[in-house]
Amino acid sequence: MKNLLILGAGKEQVPAITRAKNKGIYTIVLDMNPEAEGFKYADEHHIISIRDEKALIDFAKNYDKKIDGVITIASDIPHMVSRVAEEINVKHIPVEAADLAVDKFKMKETLKEAGVNIPSFRKISCIEELQNFIDEYSYPVVIKPVDNSGARGVLVLTENVDLNLAFAESKSNSRSGDVMVEKFLKGPQISTEGIMYENKFYITGFADRNYDKLEKFFPNIIEDGGDSPTSLTKEAKELVNIEFEKAVRALGINWGPGKGDMIYSNGKAYVVEIAARLSGGNFCYDHVPLGTGVDIVDAYIDMAVGNTIDIECFKPKFEKGVAQRYFFPSTGKIKKINGIDKVKKMEGIKKVDFFVEEGQVIKEQSNHTTRVGYVIAVGKNKKEAVKFAEEAIDCVEFIFE
Repeated sequence: MKNLLILGAGKEQVPAITRAKNKGIYTIVLDMNPEAEGFKYADEHHIISIRDEKALIDFAKNYDKKIDGVITIASDIPHMVSRVAEEINVKHIPVEAADLAVDKFKMKETLKEAGVNIPSFRKISCIEELQNFIDEYSYPVVIKPVDNSGARGVLVLTENVDLNLAFAESKSNSRSGDVMVEKFLKGPQISTEGIMYENKFYITGFADRNYDKLEKFFPNIIEDGGDSPTSLTKEAKELVNIEFEKAVRALGINWGPGKGDMIYSNGKAYVVEIAARLSGGNFCYDHVPLGTGVDIVDAYIDMAVGNTIDIECFKPKFEKGVAQRYFFPSTGKIKKINGIDKVKKMEGIKKVDFFVEEGQVIKEQSNHTTRVGYVIAVGKNKKEAVKFAEEAIDCVEFIFE
């Protein structure tokens, strides 16, 4: 039996844990939260922070059985995965590539040097430097921490935004305190995902990101799910894929997963960010398998533990419309959530889940981590899937005390 070390046991790591177990792989799972949901499914679990490099390496080196692979999904810790894997000599993304992927500024510098299309950008340390960038490139611009995820501290800035407040919010969400600014490009935003195997990059995920609620949450940038197949033309999609792979290779990801946040603007594809991991937000383990039959999580697990891979697993088996939408209720203490059972029986609804319960308090939603729940719908095409998802969202009512 192969043994797989999985870093993280939150709700989004559960699909990796259960898929590995279904393949007959023994799962050893680490998380600092004693109540982590994934612990219920793991063969073995230990309470260790997945951001504590020394504790992770010590655990892996002193574990009493051979560990055949190390992975995470959804959690932005590829640098931890790579360091642990390197220490115990199993397959992994190069440490240098993983480090670049968790520092957005260094990532952008590397991509720029490689000739990858990216928005104009700059690291800033004060309001004056932010204003200088705006004077040079004009509004709108985006300010963000260089080292966080989930849209924490990411804001779009226009003439009527207080730059001092925006800078402070972004800086407070930066682990290092470093902040950067980049030009906001108008155009469709796309989620892409792929995996490098034997020096070939297989792009398995491609979906249109939905930002219909930008005005509602302004200046915070919060995505309200996504849809596939894409509305881009075949030619535009190919340009996005070319730039995505170019960026993955430029960062040095020569094995394993890469995730791209992309924009198609004025006839060109641009890279916003590349992650050296599999995606969160249900994309890799729900959205893509429902739309194409490709299960990249399953393949990644096999790759990590050294199992044989049939490259046919990276190729689409079918094409269905898939749409995901999030619940964005008011704020306050939840008295009751009505309509859940009805939604579960609605046509096309494949999944509905909540991150809150009755009795909990919903605070103002300012990033992806504050979203309270979602639905995923499947239809014969994208239009039908979106219709099903939005109807389901409308059927749920949050009653507050």
